[in-house]
Amino acid sequence: MTSHGQACSGQHAFLRRVLAEGARRLGAAPVGDARFGWRDRTIGTAAMAGGGLFWVRATAEHHDSAHGEAWTGNADAAEIAGVPKPELVARVEWEEPPVVVYAELLGYVPDAACSPTPELTAELALPDAWWAGLHAALAAVAAHPTTRGTGDPASYLRDLERLYGRALDLPAPELRTEHTDLHWANLTQPRPYLLDWEYWGRAPAGYGPALLYCHALLVPATADRVQQVFADVLDTPSGRVAQLAAAAHILDRAHRTGDYPDLRRPVREHAHRLLAAASRSGAC
Repeated sequence: MTSHGQACSGQHAFLRRVLAEGARRLGAAPVGDARFGWRDRTIGTAAMAGGGLFWVRATAEHHDSAHGEAWTGNADAAEIAGVPKPELVARVEWEEPPVVVYAELLGYVPDAACSPTPELTAELALPDAWWAGLHAALAAVAAHPTTRGTGDPASYLRDLERLYGRALDLPAPELRTEHTDLHWANLTQPRPYLLDWEYWGRAPAGYGPALLYCHALLVPATADRVQQVFADVLDTPSGRVAQLAAAAHILDRAHRTGDYPDLRRPVREHAHRLLAAASRSGAC
């Protein structure tokens, strides 16, 4: 076995153990196959508790990193009303030096993910009611007050200008509450549940739809539908900032981790189109 395979096997064994321990502490009995999250950071499984079906999710971080917004994301999101998402029923946390572990008991969502990967690779037959439900859900998220996330609109724009290497002829964006990890593996059908709330908070208005749009660029018909449904936020100055930020996020991850091998080109092309319309000087 390769060293990578050994590391993967070791991480899987660790996560399976903490999942079992978390389920025990939560009074739940796993009943399904375990599923691993992005780069084996998390693990989850269906579980029975009190005669009902739930989902147990566990993760661990070094104690120096076991704090902050990502660490409390699902717990903080429990306060958001009017959004179809898994209910946080209970959470336990314990130390296994040098790491801290938490496990959560969540309401079970029977609906399937729209895609097995964050990027969409096949067209979805989603009815108008699904799109209307998603739009209403993200509007409810936007209306929820929070101190999580970005606090300074001007600095957000400056960071984008520095990242893209050119001045942007755009005003500082309006900030509102957004699901900042919104992609096709975090949405379900036939009902549009929003999953995975580690990352959410104040961001340029339209950042969630912008992420969804960029993650759909391999399926132009669906990308066009995202653009149409969320034109009220995407076709605004803040929405264009949001799209540039979403593209930057994907391209940065592609560069750092090798993710999105097929998506990086259409995302880069989309970013260049936005930059051409919003640049005062310089070249990318």
